[in-house]
Amino acid sequence: MRKAGIHFPIIALAVIAACLTFASSLRADQTEQQATASLTTGWWHIVGDKAAHVTVFNPDGSFIAGNIEADGSLRNVTRYGGTWKITNGVVTLTYTNFTYTRTLNLPISPKGTNGLDTNGQPMVMTRRSASISVPGQSPVPQNSPDNTPASTISPDVQQAASQIIQAYHDSLVFVTGAAGSGSGFIATIGSANYLVTNVHVAAGIRDAAFKTLDGTVVQGGVPSMAVGEDIFCMAMPPGGKPFQIMQSVDANAAIGDDVVVLGNAEGAGVVNTLIGKIVGIGPNLVEIDAPFVPGNSGSPIVHLKTGKVIGVATYLVTNQYDLTTDQKLKKPVVRRFGYRLDSVKGWQAVRWPSFNAQAARMEGIETLTNDLYDFFRDLDEHKGVVTPGRHTNPVIKTRIDDWLDAKSHNPSAEDADIADANFISFLKIACQSDITAAQSQVTYDYFRRELADQKQTRDQMASAFQDIIRVIRQ
Repeated sequence: MRKAGIHFPIIALAVIAACLTFASSLRADQTEQQATASLTTGWWHIVGDKAAHVTVFNPDGSFIAGNIEADGSLRNVTRYGGTWKITNGVVTLTYTNFTYTRTLNLPISPKGTNGLDTNGQPMVMTRRSASISVPGQSPVPQNSPDNTPASTISPDVQQAASQIIQAYHDSLVFVTGAAGSGSGFIATIGSANYLVTNVHVAAGIRDAAFKTLDGTVVQGGVPSMAVGEDIFCMAMPPGGKPFQIMQSVDANAAIGDDVVVLGNAEGAGVVNTLIGKIVGIGPNLVEIDAPFVPGNSGSPIVHLKTGKVIGVATYLVTNQYDLTTDQKLKKPVVRRFGYRLDSVKGWQAVRWPSFNAQAARMEGIETLTNDLYDFFRDLDEHKGVVTPGRHTNPVIKTRIDDWLDAKSHNPSAEDADIADANFISFLKIACQSDITAAQSQVTYDYFRRELADQKQTRDQMASAFQDIIRVIRQ
């Protein structure tokens, strides 16, 4: 027996989605300082007529945008970088690599800020998290106290860093492609030479080119990826002066030792020496305070005392809130990590066609996860009413349009319930079908770990949709 009066049970989604959004106490007369404080907190999702990207706004007036990873980090960030400013109550985003701008109207609301793109098409920006993990990206300006001021670095340390570049300049590698840029280096692993970078760099840059400082193209051999770590390498011919890998990092390096990160600063093809210290050593990670910048993912972390590589610069985590009290910190806590090469337990051979295909497949899965979350949020923000044109992912767009069309013809209560139940059933299937199909086809360890994270998230979504179906059919 169906319960009378449940004519729009789809609104139940809004209740479930409520926990995914942030409450906003901002007033319409929000000041530029208030807007800036909100804008530079966490990461945001902008949806419009162009592809949706996760965006991080830095206090120095720059921003990056890219694709979100399962661990909460960003990739493909360099391609979508740019600058932002607030003038006369409007935030203007200017993209560096595109003739494209976006404008957002104050107040900046974490629950949804309206704006327009270059073509005058509406867009909506929502905050997805109050903290962010960005490979190779520091969300604070270079003169921030969070970074190591040049004046506090001793001349001996600066000279040691300069000598490292002079000695190994032929072994520093720029990774470039249409979808972004990164860094790499040539090192001896075992008794052979390899080009080393991150898996997420190799996966995020399609048809990547590898070049040394003088522009020489590096032709790598058979590629491999580390099992359980974000490290990618390609066999190289003997010769040159490759970096040496420190063995037993926990025994031969210590907290407080000086390090330098050498990499592709801002993806501009220029090497920066980012000096800092070791602040932590784990079983497969080292934590340092040398300030990463965009494009540094895949850079060597060099132990200055020995001149040996102790890790591959990989990601950072920024905490805007105290994890115990949930109170906003006066100053964000930034932690930077690199994977140790001496702790790799095994390597998995890579074939470029299958690797690229699996990288693209995982990108599609992650995108759909983000878009399903956005559907949740849209319903929550508008009390069960879907924003026209907001959801453009082809996996769900047609079914959303069909469902909205069916509801627009004033159906009977029972027909409306049937339309709702069919639509929610589709969303439940959509939560799991691509994950299920990928489980037998995703074979690389890095992507399988990403897939496991995605499956956990999607299973929670599917369970929520199943609860709604149960209510509709009562």
